[in-house]
Amino acid sequence: MRSALSVLLFCFLLASCGEEKSVEAEEAVETEKSVEGVKIMQELAEQGDAEAQFNLGVMYAKGEGVPEDDVEAVKWYRKSAELGNALPQFKLGIMYANGEGVPKDMTEATKWIRKAAEQGYADAKEWLEKNAKEKGE
Repeated sequence: MRSALSVLLFCFLLASCGEEKSVEAEEAVETEKSVEGVKIMQELAEQGDAEAQFNLGVMYAKGEGVPEDDVEAVKWYRKSAELGNALPQFKLGIMYANGEGVPKDMTEATKWIRKAAEQGYADAKEWLEKNAKEKGE
């Protein structure tokens, strides 16, 4: 219902305004969609949806639709990673390696990145190989 009202409002504003106003109306509709999208993503993530948890982590890491917040990004990456998903495991490991949202911890970084590599995630395997070479292993 809310979506339909947004579209109707947009159409009305588009028909009754000049080009500048139509751009403003379009931006308002997109903002409302973004806010609604974040709410939906948050609800799904809180219900344990691993993909939503990862996506919410990405949103916080990049500040897309939400304020940029590495601590929140780590929180949501971890929830998804703990469900056994390779990409969030890798992202969480990188956050530890870089000290983003958590204190820098190479042991924890390696733990999570190894979990992703064990699932065949190529970037994780590459990271582990590069780190091993840098350590002289």
